[in-house]
Amino acid sequence: MTTRKKPSARKRSTAAKKSAAGGPKTARGLKIRMYRVGFGDFFLVTVPQPSGPQYILIDCGVFKGTSGTGDIGSIVEAVEDMFQTTKGHLALVIMTHRHADHIAGFAKAERFNDFTAGMVWMPYWEQFNDQKDSAHSLQFDIQELAENLAMQFRGRQDPDAQEALAQLGNATGIEDFNAAAKGGKKKGGPNAKALDLLKNHLGLNGKNVRYYSAGDKPELPDELKHGLKATILGPPPKKAKTFMALTDLKKGVGQYLDSINETDEGPKAIQPFPQEWSATLAQEYPLKDLRGRLIDYEQSKKDVSNSQPDMLAAAAGKIETFLNNQSLVVLFEFGGKKLLFAGDAQAGNWEYWLFKLDEPMKDPTKAGDLVETSKELLETIDFYKVGHHGSTNATPIQAVEAAIARPKSSKGFVSMCSTEDRVYGNRAKDTEVPRIPLMDVLADGSCLVRSDSFPITITDPKKKVIKPAKGTTARLPKPKVGKLSKADLYVEYSF
Repeated sequence: MTTRKKPSARKRSTAAKKSAAGGPKTARGLKIRMYRVGFGDFFLVTVPQPSGPQYILIDCGVFKGTSGTGDIGSIVEAVEDMFQTTKGHLALVIMTHRHADHIAGFAKAERFNDFTAGMVWMPYWEQFNDQKDSAHSLQFDIQELAENLAMQFRGRQDPDAQEALAQLGNATGIEDFNAAAKGGKKKGGPNAKALDLLKNHLGLNGKNVRYYSAGDKPELPDELKHGLKATILGPPPKKAKTFMALTDLKKGVGQYLDSINETDEGPKAIQPFPQEWSATLAQEYPLKDLRGRLIDYEQSKKDVSNSQPDMLAAAAGKIETFLNNQSLVVLFEFGGKKLLFAGDAQAGNWEYWLFKLDEPMKDPTKAGDLVETSKELLETIDFYKVGHHGSTNATPIQAVEAAIARPKSSKGFVSMCSTEDRVYGNRAKDTEVPRIPLMDVLADGSCLVRSDSFPITITDPKKKVIKPAKGTTARLPKPKVGKLSKADLYVEYSF
């Protein structure tokens, strides 16, 4: 019988270095936790490292939506759960973009003041959103537009008005613009507070903040350098700014903002034209029209007033798309597994890296085939964070087809959708979020888990049971690889 000699300390050290350089061979210990907070993204990724498990937080937000039911009241308790899991330290915090349904938790949960972070990643375009040398930051300009919209929409309950207000509420974090205007709250709203915490507290006054766009080589914090690789797929970089749809709020919707005037009673109604192009109807226009009929000036004023909000609603939609397209899209690779987090990236963001186009296309379905690298990536992902809570403007048809059209020998992939049913859109008009046909396709082609498909119990401030969405099942599906488990506040996928 022969006895195998133990390797010398020098050899063991060399072997350890080789292992570290090559990274882990398996993803054992890798976990993705999706907190159930309502309509919002809140993901915690556990990455095994030689020093012990390290944590990546990807967004922490929630928003009430047009229905007012999107915030189920669990986010403070969920943040506390994360604090206990991570012992208050996050190796990396990723803010995909500045909408409330992705950052509101940083303002709502005071516990974040006790957290530390190794590094904070933000989208490239975020560094220009609050430029100190400009007369107005993007956040302040959005709030000015929102307050004016709120004033002109007062009393209107039509879907267009409510959707526009919800879009701007998501951009500012303000849930009641009338109350905010009367209360004289600081410009910027709750989202400004969340951004301040991210950039100045967790980001150490900007020292630990990094801004990235497609193609950039990201810097990982020291705690995550063993075997973890990150690839930045979006947003489009500066050279491809046409894919952003709106790169300057003043130029893009300036006709709605340039004439805003503050008064002691709040902002005045927006006038879409400069003063020199304005006139007093009764004094400067004839009393009869070309056919000799008397003109009803009061009715004319009402008609003009009622037409303005629709134009402004279009401006609100532009801002919504612009901020979504800023989304940081990150592909993580660890132990042979690929995890794709797409934020709320919409058409322009996806088009840039899926098709490698020089200019954006209005109808990306006509762009042709995906470039081979994009197709290969989608065919081999092991996890997909469903874009924009399951809306169809954030998961291109070609991307879904490529992801589910994988070889039969493939082990499949898990997709997680952080959503809340009947918060946005209308099923009768095929605009519901999450979009039912998309959910059906993902459920057939992957192991799909929705955050609103299982019950949770909120213990603070009062015991309340939040039921699953109608038409879903509380039973978790069984992935081909790894396992899914759930607790009171979250569902977790473990490799």
